[in-house]
Amino acid sequence: MKRLLPWLAAVALASAGCDRGESAGSSGSKGPLSNAASPAAQAVPTPSAVAAIPASDGSARARLPLVLERDVSLPGNSNRFDYQEIDPASGHLVIAHMNDDSVLVVDARNGSVLKELTGIRTARGVAIGGDVGRIFVTSSPNQLVIIDNKTLNEMARVPTGRGPDGVGWDPTHKMVGVSDQSDGALSLIADAGSGSRRQVPLGSETGNVVFDPTRGWFWITVLKSMRPDQLVAVEPTSGKVAIQIALPGCKGAHGLRLHPDGQSAFVACEDNSVLARVDLAGAKLVGTGRTGKDPDVLSVDPGLQWLYVAAESGDLTVFDIGKPGINLIDRENVGSASHSVAIDPSTHRVFFPLKAGPKGVPVLRIMRPSTE
Repeated sequence: MKRLLPWLAAVALASAGCDRGESAGSSGSKGPLSNAASPAAQAVPTPSAVAAIPASDGSARARLPLVLERDVSLPGNSNRFDYQEIDPASGHLVIAHMNDDSVLVVDARNGSVLKELTGIRTARGVAIGGDVGRIFVTSSPNQLVIIDNKTLNEMARVPTGRGPDGVGWDPTHKMVGVSDQSDGALSLIADAGSGSRRQVPLGSETGNVVFDPTRGWFWITVLKSMRPDQLVAVEPTSGKVAIQIALPGCKGAHGLRLHPDGQSAFVACEDNSVLARVDLAGAKLVGTGRTGKDPDVLSVDPGLQWLYVAAESGDLTVFDIGKPGINLIDRENVGSASHSVAIDPSTHRVFFPLKAGPKGVPVLRIMRPSTE
C-alpha cells in the first residue's frame, strides 16, 4: 500500500482511487493485457527464468513470463484495491478493495466471488489467522476489522493507531500486529484481536509488518526522521525492540516479505524503486535491485523460490530467491496500476486485482507460469 498521509485520507475516499500511488501507476502503465500471448511481448525473460514444479505437481517445469488464465469480473466501483492474502485451509483469497470501502472473498480456484463485505472504510491490510478462524483487515481512520473465516461475516471492530496499513498474525502468542502508519508505530493486540492493545512507537512512519516464526518476532519497515530507513524486530508480548537493521540505499521502505527459510527479508523501497535483501542473522542489507516504479506489494512462491514484486506502474518484477543476492529473472507489465499481487502456493497461480479490466470494470486477473 502506498503511503497515505493523514491529510490525504479523506481525499482518497472521495477521489475514486486517485491518490499519489495510483496516479503514478496510470501514467506509467502500458495498459492491461488482452490475451495469454501478450506477456511474452512485454517481458524480458532470461534463461534462468525456469524452475521445476514440485514433484507432487507433476514433471512440468515452470517458465516465465506469466500467461493469462482468466479475468474474472469483480463487484464494486472501478477504483483502487490494496493488499490480498490466501487462506490456504479454505482456498479463499481475501482482497481489500480499498477505495470502494469493501473486502472481497473469492474462490482461489476460479476467482468466483463468495462474499462482499461493505462499509469497511479504506480497507488496506489483510492477514489470515486460520488457526483461530479469523481474518484481520485494517480500516481507516483507526480500526481493525475481524471477520469469521467460515461464515465470512464481520465479528468485531477494535481500535488501532492512526492510519492503519499492514497487519500480521502471530499464531504462537495469538497476537495481531498492526502497522499504525500515521503514528509511526506498531500496535500489538492480544487474544487474536479481542484483547488489550499496546502501541510501540518506532519512527515517523511505518509500512508493512510480518511475523517471523523462527525468531518469534514481528518485523516491520520503519521510516525515521533521518535516513536511512530501518527494518525493526519487535517482541510481541513485551513490545520491546529486539533489533534495528539500517537499510542504506533503500528510500521509502514499505512492502515486506520473509524468505521461506527464515534467513532473509525482502523490502520494497517505494521512493527509489528498488528491492532490498536483508540478512536477518547478520543484521545487514546484502543487496538491492531495480523494480518497477513505486514497488508496493510482495508475494513469495515457496515451491518455485520466486519473489513477485508488484509496482504502481503496473510493472511486475520476479526474482529468484533460491540464490544469494538479488537475481532478477523476469519483468513484465500485467495491467494498469497492478500494484497488488498474491500467490497460491498450491497451484502457483498469481492474482492481480485491477480497478479496470478490458471492459472498464474491476477484474481479478489470474495468471500462471507457463510450463513445458
